Amino acid sequence: MPTAVSSTFSLTDAQRNYFELFGFLRLPGLFAPEIDRLNAGFESVFAEHPTWDTNVGLHFDERRSIIPAFITKSPDLSWLLDDPRVVGLMNSLIGPHYEYAESDGNLFFCETSWHADTYAAPLEQYHVKMSFYLDELDAESGAIRLIPGSNHVGTRFADAVRNDLADPDAIEEIYGVDPRDIPYWSLPNKPGDLVLWNFRTVHSSFLGNRRRRLFSVNFREPMTANE
Repeated sequence: MPTAVSSTFSLTDAQRNYFELFGFLRLPGLFAPEIDRLNAGFESVFAEHPTWDTNVGLHFDERRSIIPAFITKSPDLSWLLDDPRVVGLMNSLIGPHYEYAESDGNLFFCETSWHADTYAAPLEQYHVKMSFYLDELDAESGAIRLIPGSNHVGTRFADAVRNDLADPDAIEEIYGVDPRDIPYWSLPNKPGDLVLWNFRTVHSSFLGNRRRRLFSVNFREPMTANE
């Protein structure tokens, strides 16, 4: 069973402000007590279910293995949806009427160039991602790199970052640097840390082309009747 935590778990005002301005927030060790269970759930799902393997330009034509609807495939992961920490985080960032918007598990044997997450996530609808990286990582071994403030869609900066960095092959032509040398903020990871980030925050991962493990759980605000 998950470690007992307060039923009133929530972010501080300062943490919410940080997330809204920069587009991400790292919560070190939040799920460290449950890391063995999370590891077991992750490995069992990958052992028991087929994967969707991709080799696309975003990943420099190297392999990424994905399993959708991930956490509901194992009781060692599905409990997260009702955990007070998750409920409190989503209440803090989205509000009490937040919706679960699916999950995915990933094995990376590749690097990942710059992009924002847009699949099945309309720009007008607020989406938040919770990412669990199950390996110790830093900027030189595949830790997530983010561009602070790129979540503010509609601003000149955020739109230029999202559009100009979308094609890995065009980055050096536009800015004169390798994709790996675009300015970034890296979030080093120890198993049990949690990364929260806005779907629109432009991010990447370099120098980590081994078997890196990640599963993410997605949430969104409800659509209005007019939408």
